[in-house]
Amino acid sequence: MSVTTWNNAPDYDQWGSDTYWSCNDWILWHQYLKPKFGQTKANFIWNYAFSQSGTLSKNLDCRTFNSTFREYVKANGLNPFANAGIFTPVLQGAGTIQDVTSGVFGGISSFFTSGNIKTIINVLSIGAVVVGGLYAYRTFKK
Repeated sequence: MSVTTWNNAPDYDQWGSDTYWSCNDWILWHQYLKPKFGQTKANFIWNYAFSQSGTLSKNLDCRTFNSTFREYVKANGLNPFANAGIFTPVLQGAGTIQDVTSGVFGGISSFFTSGNIKTIINVLSIGAVVVGGLYAYRTFKK
């Protein structure tokens, strides 16, 4: 089902084989909501609707696997993680290792007001992944 107006009701992914809104449909719906209700109210409506997605809904993948969707929600001040609970910091930064490190340890950087801490943690994280991968390779090679 495609979005054609602000008045379309979200099509959530249910159990089994069914239709549901794609990442682009959610973006398009927000674009229709903005002229009708204004940015603030459109964001509230969109955030509420997106948070009603079921736990295993396919559209929840948009917030981590679709870079166009992530860029759009960030640029428009939307919160697709409203139903993520305690996992919000991890899911918000799930794009790359650097994103995860920045999301989880973002508070440390702002506490010390220095970008050096983030850089050090990013380098250590990447180093740990490389060393872990080499160790696993060596272990399984035997």
